[in-house]
Amino acid sequence: YVSIGSQNSSHRIILLHGWGSDADDLLPVGKSIIQNSLFEFELISLNAPNFRPNSMGRQWYSLFPPDWNEAEIAVDKLLDTLKAFDKTKISLKKTILLGFSQGGAMALDAGLRLDLGLVISCSGYSHPNWDPIKNNPVLLSHGSQDEVVPVNASREISARLGNQENIMNELFEYNCSHTIHPNFIEIIRLKIKELF
Repeated sequence: YVSIGSQNSSHRIILLHGWGSDADDLLPVGKSIIQNSLFEFELISLNAPNFRPNSMGRQWYSLFPPDWNEAEIAVDKLLDTLKAFDKTKISLKKTILLGFSQGGAMALDAGLRLDLGLVISCSGYSHPNWDPIKNNPVLLSHGSQDEVVPVNASREISARLGNQENIMNELFEYNCSHTIHPNFIEIIRLKIKELF
């Protein structure tokens, strides 16, 4: 993984990139979120465990076609990684888990099984056997013109979380394609001030 931070960091953001990218991909997003923050953030961007077949980039699990057994194994590995971070001086309660696309699916699956401060899924979707257990706050963003992961994926996640007791979830839709809209960065910053 890639880590940026100081000994004084009191909070942490863990970034999970999308299918075909790598740990460097979301670093600019992470840096934008923590810019001028009231808190000292450690920024960690994880590399997905597998290389994408026959091309550049990495993947959390095979997607074309999707291998949901491999996805479960990847989620279990991610849970182990997140639990290891919890043993450091920054607890999971002061940790934000942010994922994009396939990383968004990973963030939702692993992030709602642990006591995280905030889970963020951008242009994400849910795994078939997804079972949100914890009542962590959840932020969702999606482009209404997304041709890779249709916006309905996030709408269904939001509706499902809305049926769970005590889970605060908000969905922000933007008139854009498969990307993280710049306006969503400010929403995240405001939510950090509110929650932490």
